[in-house]
Amino acid sequence: WNVTTASFSLFRCDGVSVDRISRCIEAMEKKLTITAVCGWALPPEWFREQVENAFPDAKVKVLYPSLPGDILEAGDLLGGSKADLYIGYSLGSLWLMTHQDYLPKNSIKAVLAPIFAFTRERNRGGKTPETKLKYLMKQLIRNPEDLSPLLEFYADNEIHFPEILITEVPARGILINGLEFLQSAPSPELGLETFVGLVGEKDRLLDGVQLKAYLPQLEIIGETGHAPGPLLNHLANKLNL
Repeated sequence: WNVTTASFSLFRCDGVSVDRISRCIEAMEKKLTITAVCGWALPPEWFREQVENAFPDAKVKVLYPSLPGDILEAGDLLGGSKADLYIGYSLGSLWLMTHQDYLPKNSIKAVLAPIFAFTRERNRGGKTPETKLKYLMKQLIRNPEDLSPLLEFYADNEIHFPEILITEVPARGILINGLEFLQSAPSPELGLETFVGLVGEKDRLLDGVQLKAYLPQLEIIGETGHAPGPLLNHLANKLNL
């Protein structure tokens, strides 16, 4: 965005200061900043690429909390990740809503495939039986080198990334911490009216109709599952950023 000397002169004749023009130019050239919170067991760099594909002109930072229930870690991560737009995906949505007090009041907040309670027994939109969640935890603990539980999770939810990136998935201890958070974290209830929410109609983990009882503004996207890419694209179109 180039401003010529002639245009500066014109602005001055109209009574607009050069300082004000400079501030306007700076604002126009400033990139949108996004802090995106990763879903469970995803390679953070791959998730960052998904966000960048949807928001190609943005500056993106991705978070993957090691201790999702830890208030101090949340404060440190969010305190060092100020942004115009915050996105929580899947497990990241529950984390973002849980720790929303650390978000700037004037920021845009979005949750994709939002989780209020992961297991079916808690009746808050989750479809996964608690026995299945506990079995997955046991598998990860019993044989940390076995990739089959992760590969099954990706296949079930149509999450596709290059096989080589499996080495970038967080350590098993962090994955187990995430599952424990999904199992027992209190369901968010307050301050949710400021969140944009999107969920896929064909999400195998979440019941969008049931979720709308807890997030009335939630939009259910047809022909869409749990994978982040399509949800991010819908969000970009919705926000028009």
